[in-house]
Amino acid sequence: MRFAKEGYFWVIPAILLDIGWHIISLPTKYNPWLYFWVITFPTTVGIILLASFFRDPDRRVPSDYDPQHDILSPADGTLVYIQENPEFISLFVEMHYHNVHVVRAPCNLTVKKIIRQKGKHHLVYFIKATSSSTTKALQKNARTILTLETEYGDRIMYYMICGAFFRRSKPYVKEGDKVKAGERMGMIVFGSTLKMEIPNHHQKIQVKIGSKVKAGVTILYRH
Repeated sequence: MRFAKEGYFWVIPAILLDIGWHIISLPTKYNPWLYFWVITFPTTVGIILLASFFRDPDRRVPSDYDPQHDILSPADGTLVYIQENPEFISLFVEMHYHNVHVVRAPCNLTVKKIIRQKGKHHLVYFIKATSSSTTKALQKNARTILTLETEYGDRIMYYMICGAFFRRSKPYVKEGDKVKAGERMGMIVFGSTLKMEIPNHHQKIQVKIGSKVKAGVTILYRH
């Protein structure tokens, strides 16, 4: 299993602290079974869960993917909301703790502009897509905004919106990079929400609200 490099900053110190704690506490006269269940087991599970946040498996685009007509999911998670107007379609993918948090390209494209925007860190949850709390988070939370251009000249916008506890979203790409469909583009550390805007060409949606989607694998739209 491959891990995102951002994970080393969190996982290695956690492992070293765990080892240090065990070395310090070994001379004490704890009951071995009590020591295992109270200290060793919880810390080991905690480190495994922490490492799972940063897993980054290799992906292949589906065999029936058509680069001229299809749009892939940009992130792992749940498709929670779709907003349409005559010009654009906005899709919101909510990323949970158990999802892979690496963001991928929805099609072949060029990175035109990257903006890092500071902001708040409100909770983002879609109990009601139009609730005031959700709207506040989507509008005011820290984010990284990527302006992208497909090989056919269409503009796509990525909003990598940070969550309540961590404000870090890191792009792996830079302006001018050409990225193929399904390739890695960045990471939202510990996840939150990715909003993607695509031109409204009256595409046919391939999934429904509430569907579980995978970055670079699930076809969202086809036209």
